[in-house]
Amino acid sequence: MAVEAKSSYDAVPAEIRAAMPYVLWERLLVQQMNVRKPELLAALNGTTPLVRDLSTRKFDELLGAFCLSEVPDSLLMWSHYAESHAGFLLAFDARHPHFHEERSSKDEFRHLRRVIYREARPSATLQDFEGVDVFLVKSGHWAYEREWRIFRALSEAAVVYPGTPHPAHLFRFPPSALQAVILGARSSAETAAAVIEAIRASAELSHVKIKRARPDASHFLLQIVDDAI
Repeated sequence: MAVEAKSSYDAVPAEIRAAMPYVLWERLLVQQMNVRKPELLAALNGTTPLVRDLSTRKFDELLGAFCLSEVPDSLLMWSHYAESHAGFLLAFDARHPHFHEERSSKDEFRHLRRVIYREARPSATLQDFEGVDVFLVKSGHWAYEREWRIFRALSEAAVVYPGTPHPAHLFRFPPSALQAVILGARSSAETAAAVIEAIRASAELSHVKIKRARPDASHFLLQIVDDAI
């Protein structure tokens, strides 16, 4: 506030500054702001949906989020994101340098960021957030995902596939970052064969383990077990 007040004071004609000391100018400015505070807040609240929409659209155009989970055995996650248990899961080493490529302590991109779960939406003025932090907040209903995200510029993608509503941007990762491939409980023999063939075809993936998610015999749980290949 002090900087803005000084700037506005310096911009008025010299004769006014000669008749009105800066201390008085600042006091009058504060009084005027207090009088108009309800009006200013109403105007800000009215523009918030537009600001949020513009921010989200610009984010979609420029940045990509690589979303990961801590839990490989979540029934809901397999249902939502792996073709209802018919797909497969890539298990990465979270300690690998590839997931910690920030260039400074203030770098927002190229490293793991934990998603925050809360009941309230992000601040209407977004003043509680810095950088991409606003894109790290989700409803508490999704807390079971235990999600982490990595943000990267879409321009860094190695391959782009057209799609609706957005194209798919694929990024390369070092083979050493991959620890295992976990086949879904309903994955077909063809899917398993394709995964095994892809891993065996690359010497750089010889360390990667093949596992399978199997329903527990007595509980609504998944067991992650080594797959016999």
